[in-house]
Amino acid sequence: MKHLLKKYREGNISPEEFDRLSSMVSASSDGELSRLMQEDWQDFSSALMPPDWKKGRIRTYFSGRSRIQVWASAAAGLLFMVSAGLGLMLAVSEKEKEYLASREVTLSAGETGLSSVMLPDGTKVILNARSSITYPSDFGLRSRSVSISGQGFFDVAKDASKEFTVEAPGMEITVHGTKFNVYAYPDAEVSEMSLVEGSVSLRSGETVIDVAPNEKVCVTRSTGRMNLMKTDNSVETVWLSDRIVFINDPLYKVFDVLRRCFGVEIECTDDINLSDRYTGTFRDRRLGDILEILKMHYGFVYEYDGRHIEIGR
Repeated sequence: MKHLLKKYREGNISPEEFDRLSSMVSASSDGELSRLMQEDWQDFSSALMPPDWKKGRIRTYFSGRSRIQVWASAAAGLLFMVSAGLGLMLAVSEKEKEYLASREVTLSAGETGLSSVMLPDGTKVILNARSSITYPSDFGLRSRSVSISGQGFFDVAKDASKEFTVEAPGMEITVHGTKFNVYAYPDAEVSEMSLVEGSVSLRSGETVIDVAPNEKVCVTRSTGRMNLMKTDNSVETVWLSDRIVFINDPLYKVFDVLRRCFGVEIECTDDINLSDRYTGTFRDRRLGDILEILKMHYGFVYEYDGRHIEIGR
């Protein structure tokens, strides 16, 4: 400790050494500190006093009780300086944390295809086209919170000490370690969360719902109304696959899969029979080609502006 005290007085102490010195001071008894401060004060005062004081006069000036008081004052002063310095460093550290927390990192997928992201805590996220996630640059230090726009599949790293939360338009999802799918494009009327594995709680406004695997929650953004229902995760996560497969599926399910895979809204006029069934496999994930094949098969027409599809006769 004496070596660190000397470096502290000289202003040459590093942040790591200062932390060690502060820990040593906190862990030392009053007796140990008194002895150490006496020795340190003697070294310090001896270096500062004129040469003739070192030849015997020192006892005249620092004798008996006054000497103890001087040592005590030196010890108290040094402890004050160490404590004040520690407080200053902690204040700087807190400011750094606040600064980091105020900064955000945004990761975005492209206009087509899928993008894989690894968060600092080991959580894996797959983003669909035109999707993004945002998180503070101090993610994982004190909390784990991200926000999403678009569609993403989360495989959350387990950490019992820090909840993992996902904010999306109209809802907040809280998990500890699980796999789930979020559908929350900014121009959609409804946000959805489907649970593949584990357990989550989902909040919308003041209402909280606990969700089990093979269940999903739909939140109407304009009203905040939540609807919990059973679901088929093979449909919810089909957008993760390299190919899209339909086996005698009704047309409403076909359109629902396309909506999830490509992040688009699909509206059909009343003259489209959504109970018609379709079987087919698409290895090319180009929405325009898929719509053209369905158009030839069912004889409908459609308008597609990049985000919204209208289908009719």
